[in-house]
Amino acid sequence: MRPIFQNLTPETLANVDDQLSNNEVSGNEEIRDFFIDELGLTAEQADAAVALRPRYMGQIFLIGKSPLFLENAVAFDPRAKSSKSGSRRP
Repeated sequence: MRPIFQNLTPETLANVDDQLSNNEVSGNEEIRDFFIDELGLTAEQADAAVALRPRYMGQIFLIGKSPLFLENAVAFDPRAKSSKSGSRRP
């Protein structure tokens, strides 16, 4: 777990992870505001979460193994039908 997110509940973490994984419509500022206003993240936590957003693009992460949780996230490769760690996208 990344230290900045350690005080968040599992439900909040799941919601943040879901937004980063699936929300392709909202802009960064809108997602940041949602994290603060609706999920109760601090501004620092919201900024840190939004900074991870590019790493989610085009990736399918295993539950609890995404960039939100791990520096070397574990993504699923549908072509190989297996997982791979160390997934880092700019």
